[in-house]
Amino acid sequence: MYKVKKQNILMMLKFLINQELQNFHNNEIDNKYSKVGEGFIVGDDLKKARISERIVHWNSLVKKSFDYVVNTPSKDVLRTRLKLFKQTPDCTEAMYESIIDALKGYLEVSNLGSSEAFIDLMNISPDKKDLTFDWMLSSEHLDGIFNECKQLGLISKESTLKQWKKAFSGGLLTDVEQINFTGTNALVVYMFDMMNEQRLIRYSLKHNKVIEVITGITSVAQTRDKYQNSKTGLPKDNKDVNLILSNI
Repeated sequence: MYKVKKQNILMMLKFLINQELQNFHNNEIDNKYSKVGEGFIVGDDLKKARISERIVHWNSLVKKSFDYVVNTPSKDVLRTRLKLFKQTPDCTEAMYESIIDALKGYLEVSNLGSSEAFIDLMNISPDKKDLTFDWMLSSEHLDGIFNECKQLGLISKESTLKQWKKAFSGGLLTDVEQINFTGTNALVVYMFDMMNEQRLIRYSLKHNKVIEVITGITSVAQTRDKYQNSKTGLPKDNKDVNLILSNI
């Protein structure tokens, strides 16, 4: 079974942070030296050296901080580490939001989805620019899953195909309308997890938050932990979901 690993989360976060640091320091250096005079040109070596230094610093800070929270997953430790990130001069808003989302995933794959630190992270308000899942196959496949879910009674009759498509459009999460799932919470979370495992949706650092908005389930991580730690490691009626997804 495909599972997101700690190193995958850190690699994705590293990529996002590196991009932000390049933009931040390129702009800062350009603005600083533009005051010297029109004829002054800033060499690329200066920019590269500064950016390289800050990337090394941030990679170390993130890894140490994440492991620190994993070892002591309390609310106080979490908030201390987040404050440290926030007070670092070149921490942009985009970096900070990405760090929060990555830390959620890092705690979850460390089997700390029910910890005080994780719950506190989940209570942080989502950004208005958050995106919903991006469907990776054809629209016909997406339509087919919706119809089969309705036939098997996993989605209520009131929920529409338009709502379903919006949930997998890759658009703003704030534009998504909650879908009324009639299956158990465990089965619904399992379905999204299987979509992720089979690469039907593009993985997001905010995987759990997106599921919460689409389904209305307020404890996605805890629901997943519960079914994965059951005797079978699977939710009841999981064969229905497997059948639906195998037909696309």
